[in-house]
Amino acid sequence: MWPNKALLERDLWRTDILLWVSLGFVHISPALSSIALGLFIFQLVFVGETVQTPGVQRWALFLMAMALCWNLLSLWDSAHTGLVTQSFVSDKAAADLQKMALGKLLIKLPWMIVLGLYAAGRRLNTVLYRAWPVVVLPLLWIGVSSVIHYFQHRAFYDQMVLESKPIPLYSTVYHIEFAVMMGGVVLLMLHGLMQGKVKDVFSRKLLILGVIMLVVCMHILGSRTGLILLYAGGSMMTLLFLKRQLKQLVKVVLAGLLLLGGLTMLPSVQNRIANTIEDLNTTVNGGDVTHQSFGQRWIAWNTAAAQLKKPLSAVLGYGVGVDDVLRDAYDQLSVRLAERHRIGVHNQWLEGAMQSGWISFLSILLLGFFAFGDGSLGGKTGGRSVWLALVMAMMFESLMERQAGILMLIVVFQGLMHEKNGSNSEIKTEYALNDENK
Repeated sequence: MWPNKALLERDLWRTDILLWVSLGFVHISPALSSIALGLFIFQLVFVGETVQTPGVQRWALFLMAMALCWNLLSLWDSAHTGLVTQSFVSDKAAADLQKMALGKLLIKLPWMIVLGLYAAGRRLNTVLYRAWPVVVLPLLWIGVSSVIHYFQHRAFYDQMVLESKPIPLYSTVYHIEFAVMMGGVVLLMLHGLMQGKVKDVFSRKLLILGVIMLVVCMHILGSRTGLILLYAGGSMMTLLFLKRQLKQLVKVVLAGLLLLGGLTMLPSVQNRIANTIEDLNTTVNGGDVTHQSFGQRWIAWNTAAAQLKKPLSAVLGYGVGVDDVLRDAYDQLSVRLAERHRIGVHNQWLEGAMQSGWISFLSILLLGFFAFGDGSLGGKTGGRSVWLALVMAMMFESLMERQAGILMLIVVFQGLMHEKNGSNSEIKTEYALNDENK
C-alpha cells in the first residue's frame, strides 16, 4: 500500500521523485518544472548508480544522444554562422534567430543529457509504481475539473470540437501535449500493471480506476494525437500480454468493447469522429481544408517533404529557419490557403529532418526500438510498443519542440529503462543485498 515508509525514510533521495514532481509542476509553472528536472539530472549524475547495460541498448542510447546533439549543433550553428541566410531569404534579424536557437537548445538539451547518462549506465531507482498517485493524481485533478467545465458549457465546446478547436484546460500545457502526457502516463501504468509492478491489491484496484478515469477524460478533452498514442500503444501492449495470458483474452476483449461502446456515446467523442470523417473526406477529395486540421497538416507535410529532396537536407538541414523555409515554400508552390492558415510542419520527423538533415532524425526513430528493455521479454516488447506509439504520435505533432513534449519523452524513458537493482547493479546497496537473500 502506498506510501512506502521505508522508501520515504531512507531511500527517497536516491529515487527519481523529482522527475515526477517536475511532471506535476509543468501544469502550473514551467520554471519550477525546469528546476525540478534540472535537479533530477543532477541526482542522476551524482547519486545514480552504474548498472550493467546490454551492448545493443547502450549503443542505441549513445547514438540517439549523438543524433540529438547533431540536431542542437545544427540549430545553433545556423543562427550564428549565416547558414540560414545562405539557404533562403529570411526577414528575421540575426539576434532573433539566435534567440530562437537558444530556446530550442534549452528545451532539448535535458533529453540529450539523460540519453547520454543512460548510455553510460547511470540509473536512479524509480518510484513510479510505488508512489503512482504522485504521477496520476495531478492529471486526474486537471482532467476531471476540465471535463466538468466542458459539461457546463457543452453546446459551445461541442461546436469547437466540430471545427477542430481545442477544449480549454486548467493547465499551462498546450492541449496536444496534455493529451500525449495523459496517454503516456496511461501506457506506463498499463505496462506496470501487466508486469505486476503494483503489488498491493487495493492499490492496484485504485490504479485501475484511475487509469479508466484518465482514458474517459482523454476522449472528452484530448486531441486525436493523444488518442493515436493511447490506442496504438495500448492495443500492442494488450496483444503482447494476452499472448501469454490466453485465458484472459475474452474478459479483456469484452471489457474493452464495453468501454469503447460507452465512450462513443459521449457527445465530444461523436463530434470528434464526425469532424475526423469530414476532415479526411475533404483532404482526399481535394476540397477546401481551411478549417480542417488534418487537411492543413497534409499540405504542410507535402510542402516540407518537397524541401527534403534538396541535397542540403540530407545531412545539414536548414537549422533554426525551418518556419521561414516552409513559408517561402508555400509561396513558391502557390498553396491555396490564406497565410493565417499556413501552419508549421506539425510532424516531428519532418521538422527534425529539416532542422538537421533526415539522417539524424531517422537514426533517432530507428534506434528508439533498441533503447528499451528491463532484461525480460515483457519489458522489451512493452517498451518498444510505447516507443512505436510515440513515433506515430510525433507524425502528427512536433513534440520535441516544446518543454512538455521533451519532459514526456524523459518520463517515458525513465519509466521503461532498466532501473538500478540488486541483479545488475555494480554497486549493491544493503537493501538490494537483503532482497537477494530473501
